[in-house]
Amino acid sequence: MDLIGLIQQILPIVMGSAITYSTCYIIFKRKISAIRDALDTLDDALKDDKISEEEFNKLWQKFKMIIYA
Repeated sequence: MDLIGLIQQILPIVMGSAITYSTCYIIFKRKISAIRDALDTLDDALKDDKISEEEFNKLWQKFKMIIYA
């Protein structure tokens, strides 16, 4: 087997791995961003030791975004 044949066999594996890694990284980054946003909203809601209905609804939307992000 020559060098060109070896490259032709290995290149699809390397490219597939790189695409999979980058896709997983993007998904992970979105999840972390959604978690950070939800925790910031929770922190803002707890500053006055009471969570109003409006704050709760906003917080609920943020936590749902963690699941769907």
